Amino acid sequence: MTPAKAVAVVGYKDSGKTRVVEALVRELTSRGHSVGTLKHTAEDTPLDTPGKDTHRHREAGSKASAIIHESGAALFTEGYMTVNEAIARLGTLDYVVIEGFKTLTTVARVIVPKEPGHVEELSNGLEIAVADLIGGGLPKTGTPIIPLNRIDELADTVERRAYPILAGLNCHGCGYEDCHELGKAILRGDAEAESCVAYTSEFVLKVNDVDIPLGPFVQDVTRNVLLGLVRSYKGVSDPKKIEIKFEAKRDG
Repeated sequence: MTPAKAVAVVGYKDSGKTRVVEALVRELTSRGHSVGTLKHTAEDTPLDTPGKDTHRHREAGSKASAIIHESGAALFTEGYMTVNEAIARLGTLDYVVIEGFKTLTTVARVIVPKEPGHVEELSNGLEIAVADLIGGGLPKTGTPIIPLNRIDELADTVERRAYPILAGLNCHGCGYEDCHELGKAILRGDAEAESCVAYTSEFVLKVNDVDIPLGPFVQDVTRNVLLGLVRSYKGVSDPKKIEIKFEAKRDG
């Protein structure tokens, strides 16, 4: 399965990020792409609607609940989920548009400045465009400045330059110091996202149906241990493919 390309729309509060996300999703969808979204919030507000049945289930002690309708479904779970885990749960998509996550260094980004100085503050070397919602006066940094009324140009840029979110392992398996440097190399044209071990390894670990990326060292250790065990089994001489699946049982 080809991983979805991703882009983060970043900016400070009330900068217009949601407007940019809406316009970009609408434009990419009109071009026939399957698009998903992911949003970050720093506010400690309920993710479910208080008083509704699913919220009451969770208030009663349920660690996870879901609501399903013929036209869609929603899942509510306790605990933090990483961006990569959340994207994996969104299903098969062509693009994922992420709103927020200013500190994320594993994905291309579109900056939405609230004032000119915010362009530099939000730059980390992974910006592919600056969405101008303030009507000019933004500093020229070499990154394309695109007004929202030219959303087609912004979508063109995303189609051309966005890449799948990197694993965030900083494992050096790609030959770069960390995922941030690999991302910058991808945007320079010096590397491909396929350099990331998350997309090149034939070693797959799934936990709760979510792919868990492993660095080269961990892959080698785990592979060698499993091969050693399997080869010791009677009747196994030259294993080519090994699959293990079991349910972790809690004591009691």
